[in-house]
Amino acid sequence: MLEAAGVDVRFGGVRAVSQVTLSVARQQIVGLVGPNGSGKSTFLNALTGVVPAAGSLRVDGRPVRLGRPAQSHAAGVLRTYQTPQIYTALSCVENVMLAMTPRRWKGVGSALAIRPRMIAAERDRYRRAQLMLTRVGLADFAGTPAAGLSYGDRRMLEVARALAGEPKVLLLDEPSAGLNEQETAHVSAILSEFRAEGLTLLVVDHKIEFVSELCDRVVVLALGQVIAAGEPADVWRDQQVIDAYLGLEDA
Repeated sequence: MLEAAGVDVRFGGVRAVSQVTLSVARQQIVGLVGPNGSGKSTFLNALTGVVPAAGSLRVDGRPVRLGRPAQSHAAGVLRTYQTPQIYTALSCVENVMLAMTPRRWKGVGSALAIRPRMIAAERDRYRRAQLMLTRVGLADFAGTPAAGLSYGDRRMLEVARALAGEPKVLLLDEPSAGLNEQETAHVSAILSEFRAEGLTLLVVDHKIEFVSELCDRVVVLALGQVIAAGEPADVWRDQQVIDAYLGLEDA
């Protein structure tokens, strides 16, 4: 579903991501791990066009030009961030509805000419947004301003909004960060449910247990380069991973 080849990101003389090649099969969950500063978030930024990058990207067999956020979005690549990016002044349901903004009918002319259709479409957006909130456990907060949510619920709201955009590939940047054990298990269960329904995911995270239980494969970055890839149990035994990621000298 997602094929990135030779992705390279430079900031001046600093090479943050160096010739990273990574693939995620349809309906698969791949974990991307590594020490702080290894280039994980920068790699996600490259795939979503947020930063200029060299290399190639294909989504569902079709080429996507790097460095063009609109192209990545149109190809079905959506993401969440390390810190939940939500609109605190809006209600939870309004936050989710933002991911489903209709592009067919815009402007005053459309509002006057096809008002019944627009009203019907808006009702459908509201219904689907409520359904997504229910899926992530936030049904009771639909009308609540996002500012009143706990940190864990804010993270789930961002996940709900991303999922409401109906991505082909969802990139999650540390979805379990700041969550307790129960909240982390909740996130894992939700992501597994959506994978079972056909979603493809690339997950950046630091919690080894979370990644091991959730992901089919793990790719490890260090200093912007891939140093290991494979099934979780095999990757954690790799001496390079132990040295670079776990900070141990002996296996």
